[in-house]
Amino acid sequence: MIYMKYIFNKTGLILFGFSLMLASGCKKSFIDLSDPSRIVTSDYYKDSASIATAVIAAYASLQDIYGKSSGNRGIFPFAEVASDNSFAVVEGSGIGDFEYFTTTSSNPVIQSMWTYSYRSIARCNIALSRIDAVAIAPAVKERQKSELKFIRALVYFNLVRIYGDVPLVTKEIATIADAYQYGRTPVAEVYTQIEKDLTEADSDVNLPAKYTVSTDLGRVTKPAVKALLGKVYLTEKKYPEAVNKLGEFITLYDNTTHSLLANYSDIFLTTNELNAEIIFAVRYSKGNSPSTGSPFTNYFAVSTSNAGGVGTGYQYNMFRKDFIDTINAQPGTDKRIAASYTTVSTTQWTTRKYMDVAAQDLDADPDWIVLRYADVLLMYAEALNEQSPANAAVAIPFVNRVRTRAGLSGAALLATGITQSDLRLAIEKERRIELNMEGHRWFDLVRTGRAIVVMNNHFNKYSIKLNASSPVVQIQPYQLLFPIPISEINTNPILTQNPGY
Repeated sequence: MIYMKYIFNKTGLILFGFSLMLASGCKKSFIDLSDPSRIVTSDYYKDSASIATAVIAAYASLQDIYGKSSGNRGIFPFAEVASDNSFAVVEGSGIGDFEYFTTTSSNPVIQSMWTYSYRSIARCNIALSRIDAVAIAPAVKERQKSELKFIRALVYFNLVRIYGDVPLVTKEIATIADAYQYGRTPVAEVYTQIEKDLTEADSDVNLPAKYTVSTDLGRVTKPAVKALLGKVYLTEKKYPEAVNKLGEFITLYDNTTHSLLANYSDIFLTTNELNAEIIFAVRYSKGNSPSTGSPFTNYFAVSTSNAGGVGTGYQYNMFRKDFIDTINAQPGTDKRIAASYTTVSTTQWTTRKYMDVAAQDLDADPDWIVLRYADVLLMYAEALNEQSPANAAVAIPFVNRVRTRAGLSGAALLATGITQSDLRLAIEKERRIELNMEGHRWFDLVRTGRAIVVMNNHFNKYSIKLNASSPVVQIQPYQLLFPIPISEINTNPILTQNPGY
């Protein structure tokens, strides 16, 4: 059991420590952590065991980013509450600001996402900077480097989509003076580094298509790298590259390594985690001390009984009526309706995707799915359609595979002859329904250039106001990005704020 403390000043992250442990005996031992003793960094990275533990710590940092009771609230305030999918009934910890687009640079969710993201990046950078000097079997070493590069790329991908220009740090920071050299790096340069990390990982022959040893389940695989790289290309509007990479994924792994599950609801069962549809997920496990449990069962529930009878229902992420109306307007019998939400009242609906019986409050089992196969199929269809209007006919079958799994058939499937613009909207809607509450909606709307019109129409339709005397909420172009935390700007003078904040 190892504890490592780093004196690290990177845009406001001063004197932070992180704990590491390679433990055993838990059904998800891959993610266990503890911090009973302290070891100075310079004395630590001397053998393969210490590097292996450092890699596990990098994985564990994703819990703090995607949601943990002792860390950050997660990605959902940005991706779901800021969209037309959900809202916060209980608006504590600054989550309600995302619903009304009143977030400021002092919002605690804005701050914690930044803080924990750069802590994760620091873990990756330190391990990557030390690993070459350590005696490790070459194949294992290269695989570990690829895992770290994937994690770093994923974290930067989230950061650049949330904040825009962000400090790009790819090496270990040893002194306070070093830290103050990092201002905001242009988005294009950040994406160049993300692509570099993922391309290098993608070329690593030591990274497997899947793991078979139980303690390795949840690690980065070659399919995960390809899927994320395809998503990055799609977000950058590099459609030929996205078509090539996502098409490569489908060619290599379709119905072998990865496939759509026959039953939509089975994707989210805690007894069926890391199933064939899951490409990469942030792993959680309840009943450990310190907790590595998932907070989402309680975060998204409306009451104790709705949370499985344990802990509190925090009501941080409840479906908006617009989503409920949209999914129920589906033609035929869409199996995703019953699997997606529970009706609490005529005005309250909660997600079913994170249901569990927690060991204690904020300590449940559901993983956070980052990438799954339905996402890849829909991204591939989108990339094909955006690449050329002539590709619409080629793209349609990939959308229809997702709709067929949902139980739709006949006239409910997309027909040959649909126009590029109509297919674009059909894919947007399909992603909204298929991937609801999984952290995609806001980023999808921004990527496709539809966020302002969709959200402002939504606010008008439901007359959403901050309070009774306020005008209907309307978002402005600058609000496609969120503010840089004010404490970071106060700490590092060369950091600047996003316009409008």
